[in-house]
Amino acid sequence: MQIIVFRLGERTYGFSTDRVEEITTTLTSTPVPQSPDWTVGLVNLRGQVMTLVDLDVLLNESDSSSDEWYKNTIIIHTEENPIALKVGPVIGVSDVLEEQLQASGEEESIISGYISVNDDIVSIIDLDQIFKEKEEV
Repeated sequence: MQIIVFRLGERTYGFSTDRVEEITTTLTSTPVPQSPDWTVGLVNLRGQVMTLVDLDVLLNESDSSSDEWYKNTIIIHTEENPIALKVGPVIGVSDVLEEQLQASGEEESIISGYISVNDDIVSIIDLDQIFKEKEEV
């Protein structure tokens, strides 16, 4: 399987490239009143409006008031609408074997497991689980 690997602050994350539509640079967003903390706002990418999600706030519940680390936007497709994910530097795409994935040990966890890529421990995000959990809030 292929995973896209990127940084959020000091941490390294990744997820399967199956749902990635494209990677672009930073995008200007329009804030949405009364939206969750992890929703930055709405972005317009070539006429397509989508939600920009601060992945650092979503995963780590941090106060990501600084955009210093924001370097790229990963557009993923979901069942309903595409979503733009605010991430740091994209390290690259890596081919990994399913057997290399160390399970997180937690059922229905946002982090499905860990894998070593280029001497870095990468936390693998379960995109289905992350948005399922946040919809229930």
